[in-house]
Amino acid sequence: MCPPSILSMIILAIMLKEYYADPCSSYSLIFGQYQRSSNYTIQSTDIAFSDNFLSEGWYRFNSRAGNDIVTWAPSIYQCGTIYPVWMRGTLPTYNEGEVNRTACIVGLYGNCSKTLNIRVKNCGKYNVYHLVPVPQTSTGYCIGENTHCPPGQSSISSFTPCEDVVPVNTNPAVNASLENKKTNITMFQTVEPVFKCLFDEPTGGPYWYDTYWYINTDTVKVVESQPYQSNQNWLYPKDWVDKYDLNMVVKCSTRVRHWKDSMPGHHNYSEDFKAGMFPSSFSYRVKEGNTISIKFTVTVPVGCLNIDRQNLCKTNIYILTPKYQSSATSCQSFSNQGEISFEENRCGILIESSTWWTQKILNVTGKTDGVINKKDREVYIRFGSFTKSAEDISGVWNNFKMPDIKILLDDSDAKIANKLCFASTDPRMQTFDGQHWTAQVAGEFVLYRDKQRRIAVHALFSGCIHEGWNGEGPCGCGIAVRVENSLFAYRTCKDISYNYSKPLLQHEVVNHICDNRHMVVDIGDPWTKITLPSGAIVEYEVGGDWLYHIYVRPSIFDEDTVEGLCGNPNGKADDFILQGSSDLTTNLSSFQRSWGVDINSTESLFGVNRLQDIGNFQLQKYCDCATQIQSREDSFANHFTANCSIATPAILCSQQTTSQRYTSKCKRYQDRFKRDVNLEDDESDDVMEVFPLKLDPSFDPNFIPPTPTWKNNWTESSAREYCENMMLNDPAQIECQKYIPMDNSTKIAIENCILDIRDSGTTQFSSFTRESMDHQCFEQIKMYEVFHEPEDFQGVSVVQKIGQLVCPNNCSANGDCNEGICKCNRSYAGIDCSHDRSTPPSNLTLPEQGLCKTSKRACAKTNVYGVFISQTVFAKLEEFKITDSGELKTVSTNVLEANYINPTMIRVTFPTNYRKRRTPFKNVYASGFNISLSYDEINYSDSVTLVIYNDLCYSCIALTLECNMTSACNKFPGTTNKANHSGKNDIFLPLIIGLCIVCVLIIGTITALILMKRRHTGQFSPWCVEAKKTRHVPKHPPVQRYDTLDLDFKKSTSQNYETLESPVVGRSNAAFDKNIISKQHTANELTHNLMCKPG
Repeated sequence: MCPPSILSMIILAIMLKEYYADPCSSYSLIFGQYQRSSNYTIQSTDIAFSDNFLSEGWYRFNSRAGNDIVTWAPSIYQCGTIYPVWMRGTLPTYNEGEVNRTACIVGLYGNCSKTLNIRVKNCGKYNVYHLVPVPQTSTGYCIGENTHCPPGQSSISSFTPCEDVVPVNTNPAVNASLENKKTNITMFQTVEPVFKCLFDEPTGGPYWYDTYWYINTDTVKVVESQPYQSNQNWLYPKDWVDKYDLNMVVKCSTRVRHWKDSMPGHHNYSEDFKAGMFPSSFSYRVKEGNTISIKFTVTVPVGCLNIDRQNLCKTNIYILTPKYQSSATSCQSFSNQGEISFEENRCGILIESSTWWTQKILNVTGKTDGVINKKDREVYIRFGSFTKSAEDISGVWNNFKMPDIKILLDDSDAKIANKLCFASTDPRMQTFDGQHWTAQVAGEFVLYRDKQRRIAVHALFSGCIHEGWNGEGPCGCGIAVRVENSLFAYRTCKDISYNYSKPLLQHEVVNHICDNRHMVVDIGDPWTKITLPSGAIVEYEVGGDWLYHIYVRPSIFDEDTVEGLCGNPNGKADDFILQGSSDLTTNLSSFQRSWGVDINSTESLFGVNRLQDIGNFQLQKYCDCATQIQSREDSFANHFTANCSIATPAILCSQQTTSQRYTSKCKRYQDRFKRDVNLEDDESDDVMEVFPLKLDPSFDPNFIPPTPTWKNNWTESSAREYCENMMLNDPAQIECQKYIPMDNSTKIAIENCILDIRDSGTTQFSSFTRESMDHQCFEQIKMYEVFHEPEDFQGVSVVQKIGQLVCPNNCSANGDCNEGICKCNRSYAGIDCSHDRSTPPSNLTLPEQGLCKTSKRACAKTNVYGVFISQTVFAKLEEFKITDSGELKTVSTNVLEANYINPTMIRVTFPTNYRKRRTPFKNVYASGFNISLSYDEINYSDSVTLVIYNDLCYSCIALTLECNMTSACNKFPGTTNKANHSGKNDIFLPLIIGLCIVCVLIIGTITALILMKRRHTGQFSPWCVEAKKTRHVPKHPPVQRYDTLDLDFKKSTSQNYETLESPVVGRSNAAFDKNIISKQHTANELTHNLMCKPG
């Protein structure tokens, strides 16, 4: 007999079998397929139903076109197929249950070309069909008789029967906003940008709506049968990000349904919505020196990971430079980059999530290139962002790209083409607007000063006293340029005087640049060029101990903004205005004096009291934005800040490295004459013995030198004949005259030449005047873009052609002239190649009388003063040692190339191993070098001697090479009294060494005993018996604890030591923490209390 449980299982299995055998509960559902309707005609785009692939079995249909097989014969091409299948007879009633029926295939020649045996069962609310596969393709069962409602009619199912409906119109518009995002993060709320298709709800509803979304005409999302304002109708970032990028066109359309499943009405389309960031125009025009504002409209928000910290959520839209374009830091004369500038740190657009809808502005300034362009320049701005923001996880602004914005730059440099202020030779002066005059007063004067910014150019004049001629007027001996707290100065005279001329043995050069955007200094030979941030250019030429020429060329920004002896470059005859006044004067001496500067005042750029405060005014800075943002970067602070200036691309060259040594760290100028000593820094060897500028005690600031008279048989007529012949027959002047007007500058050069002959009685200054004229010609030619292009079939430009004619003295026929610079043959040197390299430098001197004291200097190099006509100078170093007996021992000889600093100074660096080399000599008091120089590495000058010694123990004289020990030698730590070397020292030394060895052996033995004891006991101390006992430490390994030692490697006069606390061995962390060890305990107390504590 079966147990009850088994019986129950059998009964349940039988019931389940009967249940699943019933076709009303066991069938395959075919959903939809309204094309099977007998009233649906197959279309050319449809794929005909082919039920030859149908598996035999029970099926149920569920379609809005009807759910039962058709009982009458349709035509071919109906029912979504070519050959429809219909059923003979009627559908069974519920009481009839399951019945057999015959299905017919409609053919070309009859309504029942073939028959099929099927079965049908009425399940009450629906019928099920036992179907078999049809014997041919493009043949399908015909189900239902309903069709879609035609336009203007509808029903609940959208299929027949239909009734007339009134079309419902909407006027949708796309809108972007921030909405909450569903995430797994519950600690804060995330928001993301979404697009909404907004419209007012039509009357007569409620209705249901279909929403279609399009991006750039592509259909990207369709949502059907949604209630009004359902968030399912929105376009989310997940629907389009990574497929489309912003600055795209978004559009939506809606279709209204009267019932949820009814036929939708017509499409209601929105206007195009521009999604992204868009400028007010894609084309602008700006003049050089002017600024325009480009306004941007942002239409898409920035998402935020945490809405409570929305102020931190942002995206950066950067200015990008295509990789194929040249770099803006290349410092080329002509470059496609650097045509426009942007405000500092504004080289892009910052869009913040909390204020994303506000208008964005980018101020763009047209930069002067200092060139008269042959046509307006054209440049493009490209914006983009291809970095992912950690704050906005939606990624909407990733890979943003904007079409290029075109900028046309109107050239403004033509109006300053012939503007030049200069002070030449005695000096002959000219204002920006071409007014010519002669300066008669010595002192410091303002040539050029910005009225709004702390930018100034000062010149220094002192009496001209030349060999064989006592000058009767001043000559230039200094130039200084200040921009904010940066200063560059070059001075050749020691004093300001009418009675004598005292040139500095070493010319003073100060290159105190605190910001590389303040100015660019290109120290050349003989011309040095200084570019100011406004685009103005200052040039000067050094000749011996004088500045023969000082030029100031204004920028387009200087009109009505500058003042001084150079005047105002406005094209008017209003240059002779007294300082602090607006009235013109005809008294040129008063005009010059009014722009004088007291060298003892803080306004002086040459005196010792000069101040370099930056003031309240901040220069407006611009960035060229030539570098491109890299991946994973999201901050403007890392980009577009290096290449900044006021207006000129020449500032970009400030990024280049230079070999000039005159660059300080913005120290106060009161400290310049006595440098701080730091033996770790080679700056300690940078000794410059420059005397501060002073006035001759008899100097009278009101004195005006008398007008010179003709001398040495010269007359105005003979001087004019000489000067006209020199200037008018100058090859460079003749060639320049073919391209630019040279009449006025030639006339001025002739008059200056005549005055120079009158004042000096010689023609020695005539060549400088001609060189000045040639230089002006060449600089003006270079201002024209068209003259840089090849002119003939040989590819030679006008600039190249004239550049071969303007070299000093035509390179003395000992070299080639190229762009105004002589490239001398191997045997010659100098700016005009007139110096034979076999003639070495002469009259050399060393700083500090040839003594290098090791307590004050590193003594790793030395400056050498003289007059150097070549930048290639070789130094021969003969190293020697001075012993206590006065003997001079030569150690080695080395030849190396010196470092050229300026025309009056070079630097020689000593061999790196000269101090480490072992010497066989005993009791050496000092070492040193005999230094001789050469231009050809063959013929050397007379040597100058440098003695290196410890001045705490010895005193030396370089001239006699004598050194003596001082009585204070043993008072200084680290010094040794080497003079006291009696026989007792020879006995004590081995004794001391032996005692040291014994101490080391004793310490080593004790250490070995301690380690051996620890190995057996597991304790650090061998004297602790209690510590040998085993301690139970559950779950913790033995722990050693030590106090942290703070090691300070800085030099100190006395050593401070801390006692290292003894380790606690074999304790858990908890045990250790319960015994807090005070750092005030001694080592013995720690050992007694912690390690040898009785159990």
